[in-house]
Amino acid sequence: MVAFVVSLHGGTPVYRQIASVLRTRILQGTLAPGAELPSEQDLASQFGVGRDSVRDALALLRGEGLIETRRGFKSKIRELPERQRVALPAGGIVTSRMPTPEERVEHDVSEGVPVLIVDGEVYPADRFEVVGAGAERHSTS
Repeated sequence: MVAFVVSLHGGTPVYRQIASVLRTRILQGTLAPGAELPSEQDLASQFGVGRDSVRDALALLRGEGLIETRRGFKSKIRELPERQRVALPAGGIVTSRMPTPEERVEHDVSEGVPVLIVDGEVYPADRFEVVGAGAERHSTS
């Protein structure tokens, strides 16, 4: 993997710059599904940053459903599922949040992947996208 120099004085946080580089490599196929990322220490060396910045970047990518992480193992690139569309009725509201343990099991949601709530129905955000004009979006923690 070619080293990338992050800007420590720019307006974009370092972890977001790292996540952006890795995201681009994943989406372009340079990092293929099933491939392991280098260790946190190796990534920190490649980017010239501390491990905390790398951890934050990996957490962001995990939240986007692009990678899987397990304690004691290297992060792996996830297979990118085909996204299904969910129609949002006029005036409908989309809420995003982390799933409950029961929802994770019921909908087979990977750790770190949020869910979308559309008209009371739960959809894993890595497999569904909401379409509809004038959608009002709310995010909860």
